[in-house]
Amino acid sequence: MKPAVLLAVLLAAGIAEAQELPARLAPLPSGWSVMAGNGGPLALPGTCEIGVDQQLAEPKRQVYSVRCTNNILPSYGGGRTNVQTASYRGRRVRVSAWLKADGIGSVSTAQYAGIAGEAGLWIGVGSPSDGTRMDRMQNRAISGTTDWEYRDFVVDVPQDNRQIMVGFWMQGKGQLWVRDYKIEEVPTTVPVNFLVKDPERVVGPDLSLLATMAPRPDEFFLPPPAKWLVLGGQKKELCDVGVDAQMLKEGQRNLSISCGIAERLKLRQSFEAAPFWDKRVRFSAWLKVEDFESIDTIGPAEGAGLFMNNTNTNSQGLAADVSGTSGWQYRELVMDVPRNSLWLLIGLSLSGSGQVWARDLKFEQVSRDVPVTAPAAFP
Repeated sequence: MKPAVLLAVLLAAGIAEAQELPARLAPLPSGWSVMAGNGGPLALPGTCEIGVDQQLAEPKRQVYSVRCTNNILPSYGGGRTNVQTASYRGRRVRVSAWLKADGIGSVSTAQYAGIAGEAGLWIGVGSPSDGTRMDRMQNRAISGTTDWEYRDFVVDVPQDNRQIMVGFWMQGKGQLWVRDYKIEEVPTTVPVNFLVKDPERVVGPDLSLLATMAPRPDEFFLPPPAKWLVLGGQKKELCDVGVDAQMLKEGQRNLSISCGIAERLKLRQSFEAAPFWDKRVRFSAWLKVEDFESIDTIGPAEGAGLFMNNTNTNSQGLAADVSGTSGWQYRELVMDVPRNSLWLLIGLSLSGSGQVWARDLKFEQVSRDVPVTAPAAFP
């Protein structure tokens, strides 16, 4: 084939391939925020593109979308906004939208086996007196490829409610579209399908540290237990983060971070803060380190150890570190949980090189005579 003809063929192929790639999503409109970075309730490691699909949008009709293309790790993403409810207090309302799916499915790995690929609406309703309950419609989620389908929440708005948080989410892989969000008052004859007070609600973190797989004889590390998310810099793939398999074989459940290079790494779990509003809580564990060397630019909240934080913008994080090489040492963090904080964040961190282990993790409410831990400025 002549060079000119070959060049033309290659250019045509490149243009065709570019035309097949979906256009990037536009940013979410003002008042909306992205739900990403914490991996959702299951701490999924992959990330998604979140925004507005301008190819489907019409005048005065936004079409929101989540696109997750990672075929190796399951992903999570979504968006949310706040709706002021002064005119709905003490009344029954319906929050609804239309959803459409394309290829939403699971991405199964050893750590995330059995986690469904699905999507749905999301809502948070509550009050200063009772806290906030959130629901993401798992029992009515959509998956696979669908046409537009209707979904709604019907809820009684508490008298002291100030706002409702609404949004959409997706986990796994594929793409979700959402349009025609609507909130309206409905008569009390319309059945409620969302309870602000749920007696079966799971409160607090999962600290069972159950391994997601049995260790083989030659394995040194296993993936993190369910609901634990790995966070770190660009070099985190060069480190081991999860469960020390050798310690597990000896009968000790654990979390561990090991890195031969200087890196900032975290194993983090997040859970609803509302059940602990205005309460004093303690996060504790037994820790040990080996050959730990800190990063040269270490700050007051960096090291190897526990951390605890919350998402109230006026709050500071807490840290309890160990250093060098040590045997097992007890560490604890005590915090007053501020009202209107959405999430509590706890975990194990390493900022430097070496290895840190944690066992016997515990989260509990404590009395007011237990002193709080002095805050540290998180990086």
